[in-house]
Amino acid sequence: MNDKYSIKRNIPSIIKAIEQETEDSNMTSKYENIMVSMVASVLLLFASIVNFIVRYLIQSHDFKICLLNSLLFLLIGVAFQVVARTNLKTNIATLIVSGLSFLTLIFITIRFYDIIGPAILTVAFIQLLIAMIRITKVMLYSVVLAIVMSNIYILYHSVSSPLFHRDSVYYIVQIVLFIIVCIISAIVHNVNANRYHWINKQYQEMMEKNKKIVFAEKEIKHLAYHDYLTGLPNRMYLSQKLNHLIFLGSRMEKILAVMFMDLDNFKMINDTMGHDIGDQLLVEVSKRLGNALRKCDTVARIGGDEFIILIEDVEETDYVNIVSNKILNSFTEPFTLNNQECFITTSVGVAIYPTDGYSSEELIKNADIAMYKAKENGKNKCVICTPVMKTKVVETMKMTNRLYRALEQNELELYYQPQVSCTSNEIVGLEALLRWNHPELGMVLPGKFISIAEHTGLIIPIGEWVLRTACIQNKAWQDAGLPRIRMGVNLSAKQFQNDNLLSDVEGILKETGLDYQYLELEITESAAMMGKGNIIETLNAFKKIGINIAIDDFGTEYSSLNYLKQLPADRIKIPMTFVQGIGINTKDEAITKAIIILAKNMGLGVIDRKSTR
Repeated sequence: MNDKYSIKRNIPSIIKAIEQETEDSNMTSKYENIMVSMVASVLLLFASIVNFIVRYLIQSHDFKICLLNSLLFLLIGVAFQVVARTNLKTNIATLIVSGLSFLTLIFITIRFYDIIGPAILTVAFIQLLIAMIRITKVMLYSVVLAIVMSNIYILYHSVSSPLFHRDSVYYIVQIVLFIIVCIISAIVHNVNANRYHWINKQYQEMMEKNKKIVFAEKEIKHLAYHDYLTGLPNRMYLSQKLNHLIFLGSRMEKILAVMFMDLDNFKMINDTMGHDIGDQLLVEVSKRLGNALRKCDTVARIGGDEFIILIEDVEETDYVNIVSNKILNSFTEPFTLNNQECFITTSVGVAIYPTDGYSSEELIKNADIAMYKAKENGKNKCVICTPVMKTKVVETMKMTNRLYRALEQNELELYYQPQVSCTSNEIVGLEALLRWNHPELGMVLPGKFISIAEHTGLIIPIGEWVLRTACIQNKAWQDAGLPRIRMGVNLSAKQFQNDNLLSDVEGILKETGLDYQYLELEITESAAMMGKGNIIETLNAFKKIGINIAIDDFGTEYSSLNYLKQLPADRIKIPMTFVQGIGINTKDEAITKAIIILAKNMGLGVIDRKSTR
C-alpha cells in the first residue's frame, strides 16, 4: 500500500523525467536526420553523375536507361536534401529518412547488382554502420528489411538468370554473414543507445544539481537581503540601496527622503496577545505600507517594529508630507488579528538628503531622531528633522558620555539648603541639592542632567551616592554637636522601579549610623501620580520604619485630593512659582493660602521654596 502511494506521489516527477528524456532524444534524432540526409544527398548526387558517365559515356549503354537511373539517384538525393532543410517533426523526419534509406538500397540492388555484383553489399554495410550508431531503431529496422529483401531478390534471380548465378555455398555464406552483421549491428546500436541515455542521464543529473545550487544561492542571497518574517528588504539591502540612491542624487542633484517608522505601543500587543499575533501584525503592516507607496519607493524592516521607507525623486518637501499622511491614514482602519480588531498607530521621523546628511548612516540617524521627537509630541505623528533637533541630540550625547564619568571622577557635589521655621527663625531641616561641577562646563544644575540620568538609568547609582553622602554629612554634624535635624533627599520616579530601594535605604542608614527619623525622602507630585499604587506601597513602607515623607511641587500637576489622602506624607512643599507670585499675583496668593490651609487641616507641615535647587 505504501509503495502504491509512493508511486502515485512520484508520478509527476516520473512524467517530467520521461518528457525531458523524450525531448533530448528528439533533439538528438533531429540532428542525426539532418547529418544522414546531408551525407546521403551528396553521395547520391555523386552516384548520379558517376552512373551516367560510366554507363553511357564509357560503356555506351542505352541513353534513356542511364538517364533514368541518374535521375532516380538525383530524385532520392533531393528528397534527402528536403528532409535536411525543412523543419519536420522529428518522428516524421526519422520515418522519411529510414524509408529513403530502404528505397536507396532496394533501388541499387535491382538496378546495379547485375553490373557491380557483390560490391553492392558495400552500400548495405555503410547503411548498417550509420543505422547502428543512431539512437533510434527505425533506420536499423528499415536497413535490415532492405538487406533481407535484397537477398531474396538476388536468390530469386540467381535461379533464372546466369548473371546472378553463384555457388550455393556463396549465398549461404553471404546470408550467414548478413545475419551476423545484423546481430552485431543490433548489439552495437543497443550499446550506443544505452550509452547515450546514460550520458544524457548524467548530464541531466548534473544540470539538476547545478539548478539546485543556483536556486540555493538565490535563496541564500534572498535571505541575506530580506526579512524572514515580512519578506521586506532588510537593513543590509537598505544600506546598499540608500548608498546607491545617494550616489545618484549627488550626480543628478536629486532629493531623497528617509522615513523612520516605529509602531506605537507595539510591546503591549506582544504582552497582551502574544508574539505570534505580534508577528501577524508586522506582516499586515508591511502589506499596508506597500499599498500606500509607489512601486519605485522602498520599504524595509530593520528590526522589531521598526521600518524605514526610502522615497526617491522628491521634487519638494510638501510631497513628503503627502506620503507621511498616507502612511498615517493607512493605520486608521483596524487590523484583524486572530478574529479580533486591533487598532495601532505609528510615529514617523523624516530626514531629507542632502539637507540632513550625506551618508546612509547619517540620514537614518537623523530620521530616528525625528521619530523620537514625534513620540515625544504625543505619537501618531510625522516629524521632519530640523537642525535644532540634531544639535540637541549631539549635546545630549556629549552630556551623557560626561555624566557616565562624573561619579568615577568625583565631579558630583552636594549643597545643603536650610529650612527655617517662620515662627522661631531656627533651622529645622536641610535639603540636599545635587550639583555637577564639571572641569570644562563648570557648575551644571540638575535641570540639565537629571532627565538624562533617568533616561540612561544612571539615576540609580547617582541617587544612592546622594543618599549616602547626605546621611554621612548629617551624622557628622550631629556628632560634632550641632542640632539634630532632618535631612531631605529627593527620589525620582525611576528609583521607585528599583525593587531593592527599601533595603538599599535601610542599608545606607545602618551603614552611616543616622537615625531613621532624621531622614526625609522627597518625591514630586508628578512622580507620585505616575507610579500611584507601587509608589504608595513603598512610601508606606518608608513611613512605617520612621522615615519622613515630603511631597514636592504640590499643585503643579493634576492634583488629586483623594490621592493625597492616601499618601503617607508628613509635609508638602509649595512650588517656587507660587511663592514668587505673592504680593504680585492675587491668583498665586490664593493658591498658596489654599495649599497652606489644606495642609494644616490634614495635619501636614508646609515648606515654601524660595530658591532653585
